[in-house]
Amino acid sequence: VYHLVLVVLSLWPDRAVAPGPPSGSPRVSPDPRADLDSAVLLTRSLLADTRQLAAQMHLKTRRAWGPPQQLPFHQRDKFPADGDHNLDSLPTLAMSAGTLGSLQLPGVLTRLRVDLMNYLRHVQWLRRAGGPSLKTLEPELGALQARLDRLLRRLQLLMSRLALPQATPDQPTVPLGPPASAWGSIRAAHAILGGLHLTLDWAVRGLLLLKTR
Repeated sequence: VYHLVLVVLSLWPDRAVAPGPPSGSPRVSPDPRADLDSAVLLTRSLLADTRQLAAQMHLKTRRAWGPPQQLPFHQRDKFPADGDHNLDSLPTLAMSAGTLGSLQLPGVLTRLRVDLMNYLRHVQWLRRAGGPSLKTLEPELGALQARLDRLLRRLQLLMSRLALPQATPDQPTVPLGPPASAWGSIRAAHAILGGLHLTLDWAVRGLLLLKTR
């Protein structure tokens, strides 16, 4: 019987080995939903970091400058920790609560990445040109920049998995000049952190809503 089996196998040698997958079979691409989950987690984490840094800066500003009553009269209504502060170079918040129902994933990812690239540029500028008034916040700003860069890389990967075109700024990048004073540095920092907080809060709401669709 043993010799008979050997004779049969010699006639059909391909039967002796279990068939494997074809050599040219395409690889299954990773599930983009896992990348979307990761992007949501990173966005929520960065939102919490931004909120914490804004609160920390509020306290440091109070300690450094005192309450508004101790400022010159013409500056009391512009106290950095209390007022609304804007930079013309910052992006405008793209969405509102009323537009959440009409969001589409490609548009959300594209606009979010463009806006976060803008904020990354402003955080880098703040670390470079903020001066002594922001020196004590350098470790926190450095950590914020690193986490923002990590989120941007995750969004880029997700857009690649979905075959979406890479986002580019709507307008040419204009060089940012140095703040006019220490007061200007602090106001710029409040504007950047406040705008980033609003953008991340909108992003978390939008991405969570899109996950359920």
